[in-house]
Amino acid sequence: MFGLGPIRRWLAHVPEPVAAAAGLNLAVSDVDDLAEIGARVAAEYGVSSPAVLSAALTRLIRRQVPVRGLHSAQIRSIGGLQFADGTVVLVRGQHAGDLGRVAAGIHFGSVHLADFHADRGGVTLELTYGGHRDHLAALGITQPV
Repeated sequence: MFGLGPIRRWLAHVPEPVAAAAGLNLAVSDVDDLAEIGARVAAEYGVSSPAVLSAALTRLIRRQVPVRGLHSAQIRSIGGLQFADGTVVLVRGQHAGDLGRVAAGIHFGSVHLADFHADRGGVTLELTYGGHRDHLAALGITQPV
């Protein structure tokens, strides 16, 4: 049913060959950098299942906690949305310029989390500021201790 190849490799303790960068043609140093960034993100935001995100976002909406900053995550189109209570939500813009508009909204006025939507595709935040609405994908969250 499975063939003898996987069984022979298991018995001989020969590991499966692994593609270095899944065919992306990246340099080894780039793969190492991406692995380091991924480990850092996983360490900071690893407990961010949709249920954890939903609970924290519900709390932020209920308390009407404003957004105080947007920090670069050193990855294009990804940033850390800093709330006044110390909560940070790792977000990704859905379109080019989304994070820039939100950053300008924070600089020129008040930005609030109006709503969020959780589904099989992930969690989407709806931010309001100065008569505008923007939607960002939530990737993870850290909460103050």
